[in-house]
Amino acid sequence: MSDRRVAQTFLELADTLVERFDGIEFLHVLAERCVELLGVDSAGILLTDDQGVLRLVATSSDRVSSPERLQSGEDSRWAAVDAFPMRLRTEDIGSLNLFRTSPGALPPETATLAQSLANVATISLLQVRTVRQGSVVAEQLRIALHGRVAIEQAKGVLTERLEIGVADAFSLMRTYARNTGQLLSDVAGQVNARSPEVAGLTRVTKPRPRW
Repeated sequence: MSDRRVAQTFLELADTLVERFDGIEFLHVLAERCVELLGVDSAGILLTDDQGVLRLVATSSDRVSSPERLQSGEDSRWAAVDAFPMRLRTEDIGSLNLFRTSPGALPPETATLAQSLANVATISLLQVRTVRQGSVVAEQLRIALHGRVAIEQAKGVLTERLEIGVADAFSLMRTYARNTGQLLSDVAGQVNARSPEVAGLTRVTKPRPRW
């Protein structure tokens, strides 16, 4: 990895003070950057709900299972799973999980960078909460979880309608959301409602940068 790409990623994750900040897209970007920079096979972001239970909110790919399947041993494809806490002082909001098909410990410098990415993401999310007076982490998580459900449903709608793969369906929605300046969860809701507003989903071009 290059120092320049690492620096670009930290800037990307730190710049959350944009209009209509999309928390779900932000977490998916974090997961994808972890795969790109850390040499792991997949990554997943888990946030803690108001009951203290970790919920899978964003992943780098559909290969990542829910925490329940991992803990029960149902998912045996990963030889190594590393978890890095998303915590600021006494406030714990979740964890960044890295998945590898090869066993062994992460190199110390990789583990340090992973924790740094988790830290900057935590600070960024809490910064959004602070700026948006009256917003709380539990509400952010509720929105993220509902958004994830809508997104999963929309993937199914698009795979059937357009006869494409799940990954392509997700990429299509993300690109459309960026190009139209909408939240990813809002686009998913329109897909699920079969809204004519998203007819352009089959005619998207390259996405405009959000951050």
